Parts: sequence; C-alpha cells; structure tokens
Amino acid sequence: MKSVIWYFCPIILLTVLFDSGCQTSYTTTKRSEILALNGQGPIRALTVDSLLYTFDTFSFDDSTISGRGTLKRNGEKTPFDGFVPFRKIVFIERLENSGWKAAWVIPACILVASGTFSALSERSSVEIHRPSGWGSCPYIYSFDGTEFKRDAEAFGTSISKALEGETFSVLPSLTAVDGNLTVRVSNERPETHMINRIQLFAADAGTAQSVVIDNNNNCLPVFHPISPRSAHDQSGKNILNEITTRDLHYWRSDMQNTTAFSGFRDQVEAEFDLPANASSATIIIDAINSDLITDVYSTVGGLLGDATLEFYNALEHDTQLQSDMREWINDCKLKIEIGDGDQWKDAGTILPEATLVPFTRAIRIDNITALQRPLRVRLSSLTDVWRLNAVAVDYSPVRPLPMVELPMTSDLTQKLRDALASDDSSYATLLPPDQFDARFDAAPTTDMQHPVYIFAAKGYLYEWFPKQESPKFSFAADAVTGYDRVAMLKLLIKDKNIFLPPIYAEWRKHRENDSMK
Repeated sequence: MKSVIWYFCPIILLTVLFDSGCQTSYTTTKRSEILALNGQGPIRALTVDSLLYTFDTFSFDDSTISGRGTLKRNGEKTPFDGFVPFRKIVFIERLENSGWKAAWVIPACILVASGTFSALSERSSVEIHRPSGWGSCPYIYSFDGTEFKRDAEAFGTSISKALEGETFSVLPSLTAVDGNLTVRVSNERPETHMINRIQLFAADAGTAQSVVIDNNNNCLPVFHPISPRSAHDQSGKNILNEITTRDLHYWRSDMQNTTAFSGFRDQVEAEFDLPANASSATIIIDAINSDLITDVYSTVGGLLGDATLEFYNALEHDTQLQSDMREWINDCKLKIEIGDGDQWKDAGTILPEATLVPFTRAIRIDNITALQRPLRVRLSSLTDVWRLNAVAVDYSPVRPLPMVELPMTSDLTQKLRDALASDDSSYATLLPPDQFDARFDAAPTTDMQHPVYIFAAKGYLYEWFPKQESPKFSFAADAVTGYDRVAMLKLLIKDKNIFLPPIYAEWRKHRENDSMK
C-alpha cells in the first residue's frame, strides 16, 4: 500500500477550515496545528443522531470530547456543558471567529485508541487539485502486469450516506499475474470517500465480442452491435458521425436549453435498421459525463459559506431534501425511450458515472417484434451532463452472464479487509491522496474461455465545497447564516428556473475558454 487508509466504525472526521492564498491546492492539517488549539474553540461536532454541538472550550481523552458551549437540536439552541463520545461523532469542524475562510473544507482523520489522541495526517505538503475535467468519485485502477491503468470511477452520485450507492464496472485492463488480480482504489479529488464494500467478479464472455453492464448491474454479452442509420439532436442537426464510432469524438450539447423555462433538457434521436426476426435488443451507450458538476459545487459552496456542516446534517436526516436531491440525480440520468408509432415508451435510465474515464452501459429491451420499422431510440438528460461517444444496438438474444465472486487475498490488515468485505455499518475512509491495493485470487477463472472482470464498490462521498470569490447568489447569501443558508439552498434547488441559469451562464464561459485552448 503506497499510502495510508484508515477504517472507523463509526467514522470520526475532523473538518478544519483554514485560510490560504492559493485557489487550487492546499495542505492538510498537521497534528501540531490541531493540538495548538489548546482547547480553545469554537469547534462544532455533528453526531449520528443529528445533534450539532458548538464547543467554546473543549478537551479530548481516549473516548470523548468534553467542553462547554451550545447544543442545537431540531433548530433550537440550548446551553451545553458535558461530553460526547467519539463513537457518535460524524464530523468535527473548526470555526474561524471571522467567519468562513476556507476555499475548501479540508478533513483529516483522527484516531482515538490505546488512550491517545492523534491526528493521522502528518504530511506537511499534500497537494490537492481540482483541474478542469475532474468531478466526483473514487478512481479504480487495474494492474495489467506492467502498470496500473485507470479503468473506472465509482459511486459518483452518492454525495452523502443517505444517498449511498453501489456501482459495477468492467475492468478491461485487469490481468492475472502469478494467479492474482490487483485493483487499486484511489482518492485524487477534494472529497472524502466512505467505502462500505468492494467485490471483484469474473464472468466468462466465451465467444462474445465484448461485455457490457446494464442498468440493473447485469453483465451482458455483446455479439453483433450495429450503428444507427441516422441521428439528430433537438436542433435537427445531423450528428450521425459523432455517435457512430467509439473514437472519443463526442457529441456535445449545443447548450440551447439553458435559460429559464427552457426545460433544461438535451435530446438525441437515432434510427436503426430493425430485422424482421428480432424479438429483443441491447441498446449500448458509450459516453462520458461533463464537468458541469464542478460549477454546481462552486455555487453550492458560495451559498452555504460556513453552513456546510448544517447542510450535510440536513441531507442525512431531512427526507424532503433527500427527495429533492434524488430528483436532481434523476434529471441527470440518461433517459432512454423507444418509439412506438406516434408514442414514446420508457425503456430505462442510466446514471451519470464518470467525468474522466469513458464508460459503456446498456439497456435491455424485450418484445420489440410489433414495433414499426425502423427502430427509433430517443436519449434525453439535463443539458450538457452527457457527452455521447457511440450508440449501438445488438439484436442477439442474450441472457446475463453468471458472475463469480473472487476471494480477496491481499495483505491488507484484517480490520480493513473486514470493513471492505461486507455491506454493514463499518466503512473504510479514503482521503486524498490516499489509495489502497486489493488483491484477488484468479483461480476460479482457470476454466473460463474468456474471463472478464467486474468491480463493484459500495459507498458514498462528502464533497469539499469550494468558496466562491463572487457567489452567483451573493445578494441572498450575504444576508443569512447557518441553517437559514441551508433553508435558502433548499428553496433554490426546488426551482430550476432560478437555480440553473446563472450556473449555465458560468459553465458556458468555461466551455468557450476550453475550446480556445
């Protein structure tokens, strides 16, 4: 293992806010900086039961944080003088008396064990960057016998425990070496990754040309994919050349629907030849997602200011906010419909997955015998979330391939292996730039004609929201604090016609700047 990953059950995180003149890279806090507080706050602690403590003075021992301050429960604040067990704490956040100063919310893990308190991060100059084109989620690397190659990204839309998810990804570069398969999980972004479980599966592709994961996480063989005979976007533009070949020449949104009451949707229609004897089809999408999410995070960071902790607290416990966030995620999915006469019927949706690693997903449709020819497929999503590389259809009658789970054999500590092995309340915490290598036994694939490997990762992440120099909603954000900022954000995200136009205006500038490079 190149660097350290720590496991907690439950997790304790220390979120430290600090001032910096650099806008793209920052250092994590060292133990000396934490201990230098000398028990002087204010610091805040958020617990698993949705209580928010603010300590004006505090002290640590091996199992608790004690002090005086206030307790906020259900929005009501009362005086507090007592202690909180570390096992109940989700976040600890340091506050600056002059307000929110951090350009990023930078966490560093703490470990309370053997009667001692220690900050785990002693690295004095760990650089954390968010260059253009990077979004959110852990990177998954495959060892091909010579080097590690980045093959996938995991659970990128799971931005809190309440939205925890699991992703399955084919690892095309993974190669058995001395009977072992090695997968690297790496955090290279300004966020905290909470990993619940990882698994590696093998499937026998046999004589199939390739395999693809569908929207139900089944592994489907692909035998004879065919390209569309025509394709156009919502403006009527012919985009056949952009989506015919897997050549990394992407169709991109024309950004027409980005103003209030425009609907904020992209739409692409493609037609395919439909054989007379076809009864089912696999619709195959090769794509990548844009980095629009970074501008969204920037806006959210500007709105929240020093209320980041309150936002995550609300997101974990406010069912209406959770519902609103799920609605946004649904809007960002790629919706696939099949033409049936003058009607369009839903075929399924595909989640956004990766902003750096191109990926392939599929939707399986049955009972297409009665459809009029040609086969018409419509794809739609929130404006400029998706970049399409290729769209294809395979009419081969197929069933999901059996997937065999491979045993983990790596020399990770037993506790870490236990944390990663099962879907439970124990998580591995990965902070940038940490990574770990998981090794799996390839023996079960010995008799397979053409083994392919599928990596599953379940977990969630906490995004470190950037501070805006000129917040898009500063006229409102400057007037409120704390939970009022969260309430304001909740109102804004309910109305896309207010929330999205300024974000798209900024995003359009970024696209134009990128095109001139």
